[in-house]
Amino acid sequence: MSTRYSSSVIATITVVVMFPLVSGPAAGQPPIPTPPEAHTWEPPRTPDGQPDIRGHWSQANRITTYSIQEGSADRAVHIRITGQEEAVGRPIIDPPDGMIPYQPWAAELADLHFDEHNGPPSTIDLIDPVTRGQMDGLPRINYRGAMQVLQTPDQVIMMNEYNHQYRVIPIDGSPHIGSDIKLWNGDSRGHWEGNTLVVDVTNFNGHTWFDIVGNFTSDTMTLEERWTFVSPDRIDYLVTITDPRVYTRPWTMLVNHGRREDYEHWESAVHEGNNAVEVMLGAPHDFRKSRW
Repeated sequence: MSTRYSSSVIATITVVVMFPLVSGPAAGQPPIPTPPEAHTWEPPRTPDGQPDIRGHWSQANRITTYSIQEGSADRAVHIRITGQEEAVGRPIIDPPDGMIPYQPWAAELADLHFDEHNGPPSTIDLIDPVTRGQMDGLPRINYRGAMQVLQTPDQVIMMNEYNHQYRVIPIDGSPHIGSDIKLWNGDSRGHWEGNTLVVDVTNFNGHTWFDIVGNFTSDTMTLEERWTFVSPDRIDYLVTITDPRVYTRPWTMLVNHGRREDYEHWESAVHEGNNAVEVMLGAPHDFRKSRW
């Protein structure tokens, strides 16, 4: 199997590990309870009857930047790299230890990505995709910055402020595109279960990372996303990642989003005037001590 991966500026992960939501657990996974609010709150509706989640949203608590994987891809080291203060929470709620359940070969590759990130990297292919001006992909864009949600009777549209990224999620029962078509954001198909928008995502191209230090997946990844409208100002985003090529089992992250009143999107072009790649490839200094 041949694999290529890419580059990124700093991945900002805002996490509130509060009330994990209902998700169809894979074999061996513990059941994930529904937050009590989701049972009692009746949201406003769009004219066609959907829960009305239109508006601007972003992560609801303090933003931190760190590797999702602990151990060799060490969180404390990454905090020193970025110069940010340590903050609360970890996004991975299953497995309970908060570790990505890599297969042995994949854990070795993730370690290599991390070592190369501490730099300078030996090749551009070992720099995170977003630093190279490519897309965050899913689920990474969902824990990075603000988004605006629009709704039509047949679609839910999510427009991200960062990197001009957007998604159109059909909710009309249409089938996925052909399996030979591979996309940065994959192909999404959704439906409503009560106050939860359930989205099945397939057709990834395998080039995205989960963070700047190189935790990765492949083009066989699939996602089950559950966007639960818990209260007027809160959406809980629960995503289960499955990729039998890379992981030993599915694993799950939870990110909490809060409503942003009177918010206006500003351009975040990412690549315009960005010399991060040149600096990383040419600078003979220790990135562990760098401040971006």
